[in-house]
Parts: sequence; structure tokens; C-alpha cells
Amino acid sequence: MQQAAGLLATAFVPALCANRAHAHTPYAQWDVFRKSHLQLLTSHADLAGDDVGDLWVEVLRAKLPLSRAMVSRAHDMPRIAALLKTNQSKLAVLSYMHARLMFTGSPPFEDFAPLPLEVVVDDGKYLLVSRPDLPVHHGFLIATTLMSEAQKLNLIDPGKGRFGMPLHAGARAFFSGEKLEMPTSS
Repeated sequence: MQQAAGLLATAFVPALCANRAHAHTPYAQWDVFRKSHLQLLTSHADLAGDDVGDLWVEVLRAKLPLSRAMVSRAHDMPRIAALLKTNQSKLAVLSYMHARLMFTGSPPFEDFAPLPLEVVVDDGKYLLVSRPDLPVHHGFLIATTLMSEAQKLNLIDPGKGRFGMPLHAGARAFFSGEKLEMPTSS
């Protein structure tokens, strides 16, 4: 019996170790994933904002299917601030209050200040904000696509921004009626 247990262990342990040796963490592929999927961050801490994100993603997926738009849900608002600050994500759906607090570095976001954010779209209660390094043509396409359903999504013209937070250059181009040439793939 001990001999059988020893044989089983001799066969099982190397197999287990081999599986672990070939296992990988998803973090190695995170950069590839985030570049191939348009992610809008929302938070479990703000269920209404999560619902807004779902509506916006539904429109983006329908009209820009190659964007592979999706909602990525963070546990709480400081996690969203961390993901934006460290450039692990470019876009987030934030309530006016959270957008203002993040942008100004007010508690509980003082550890992330300065957190430069720019407005892409506005529904009067929630903003789609981006990092300033979101490519101009991405911001333009997102603003154009969501504003094409402005009535359904209750979107409003964000004017020059909110709380001192400027408009993203792509959104500004859309709202000012500019036409942008989209980059061509070579």
C-alpha cells in the first residue's frame, strides 16, 4: 500500500508542478488586453454609475463593434483612481462628485493627486472621463458614437468641461464640429 501511495505521489507531484510551471498570471497579457478592448471603468461602489456604463458600452458595442467595448468593474473608487493614475486604464464613468474629487485630489483621492482627467461625454450626473493621453481620434469616435444616441442616453453638451476639468481634444473636436481624419493602418 505504501508503495502504491509512493508511486501515486511520484506521478502526481511532477504533474502538479508541471501545471504550475506552465501556468501564467493574466498580468503579463494585461497590456495586450487593454489595447485590444475599449474598457470603461465603473465601480461596484456606485451602482447607478455602473448602470450608466452598461448603457454607454451597449451603444459603443453596437456602433463600434471592433472596439470590443466593455465595462470593467473596480471594487471601489480609489481603485479606479489608481488604475487611471498608473495608466492601466484610460476611461472611467464617474459621478460629478467623484470626478471633481479625483480631479482636485480631494479626500479620499489625495494619494493620486494630481490626477489629470478630461471630459469625453456628460449626462448631467455622470461623466465619461479620460486620461489626457487617450488618442484624439479615440476620443472623437467615442464622443461621436455616444452623442449619436444623445437623446436615448440623456447626454448633454459638456461645454468647456466641468469643475475646471477640460474637454478631451477629440471630444472638443466633435462638439466644435471639426472633422478629423482617422489614421489609416499600414
